[in-house]
Amino acid sequence: MIEIPENITELKSYKPGKPIQEIIADLGLDKTAVLWNNENNFGPSPMALEEVSKVLGNSHVYPDPVSLELRKRIAELNQRQVDEVVVGNGSEEIFNNLFNAFFKPGEELLTCTGTFVAVYIWAKANKVPVHTVPLTSDYRFDPDALYQAITPKTKAIYLANPNNPTGAIIEEDELRSFLDKIPSHIIVVVDEAYFEFARDISPKYPDTSGWDYDNLITLRTFSKAYGIAAIRIGYALAKPALIEALAKVKLTFAPSNLAQAAGNGAIQDEAFLAKTIDNNTQEMEKFCASLDEMGFRHVPSYGNFVMLEMDSADQVQAYFHELLKKGVFVRPLPAFGLPHCLRITIGLPEENQLCVDALKECKVQLS
Repeated sequence: MIEIPENITELKSYKPGKPIQEIIADLGLDKTAVLWNNENNFGPSPMALEEVSKVLGNSHVYPDPVSLELRKRIAELNQRQVDEVVVGNGSEEIFNNLFNAFFKPGEELLTCTGTFVAVYIWAKANKVPVHTVPLTSDYRFDPDALYQAITPKTKAIYLANPNNPTGAIIEEDELRSFLDKIPSHIIVVVDEAYFEFARDISPKYPDTSGWDYDNLITLRTFSKAYGIAAIRIGYALAKPALIEALAKVKLTFAPSNLAQAAGNGAIQDEAFLAKTIDNNTQEMEKFCASLDEMGFRHVPSYGNFVMLEMDSADQVQAYFHELLKKGVFVRPLPAFGLPHCLRITIGLPEENQLCVDALKECKVQLS
């Protein structure tokens, strides 16, 4: 009998629910608002699809293993050098590669509770212990608590800014002050998956892409604002020595030719990006005003989603099931360590209105 390592047997496999179309058919839904995965409901960037169509005929040929054209475009966008950029199958894959590139046995990852669930999964899969501190009372990463929690075993610190699923940010002055204090042998990973939305919502949001720290890695993705989550493309920005190490451990031909093409198209699609960001900023304001009017507690968000804080996990589940019956798909957060909270993506105007109407009806039904 083959023995499975303990760190793998203890992992909880992702268990998808019913497919959306099956749920729609079972419940007889006429209208839906799919607001549970922070996707871009405008769909993919048209220029991304155009570039994918150009390379489909060459799918029998291995893709460029160094993704040179895409890395050049990313470097230009962020005013970096090409050797300061690495790409992968989403920023999640790059994060996973961190463990192979930098961690030695006995070293730990330091982060907060209540953040992106994949962080804990990939750490455990790679046999890396995770040391956590709580989020602040307003659901932000706590730089002071993280600094105080550093030990000789700390190899890297993970920050999500904005944080998923809470939507809260660390502002620029606080983040710079934190980085200035961190010892140079400790890597700081700043996950900016929702960067495009956050920079439009607040001038105090820090764009770390050009910050000059030898131990800083900035993660970005094309999955959200650019609308190509299914194609899987993300990137990291860092000093050349860190990028070289990450490039050494990545899959040889990742990302695929289709993903590289999609990234090349999306990064040029300024009109689509502007439409997406404008919709998010305007609809976020309207949606949060509706939440306030209805008396829901929510965390000020700088992403493309809002987190509601409820009285209990049971109340969250009650709202989740009632909203589903009304065609509104939202995300309860027990997997994130926040069972009393519910996350709702900002969608298109008609989807957000459907959600508001459904929340009003639920509040009456469940009160």
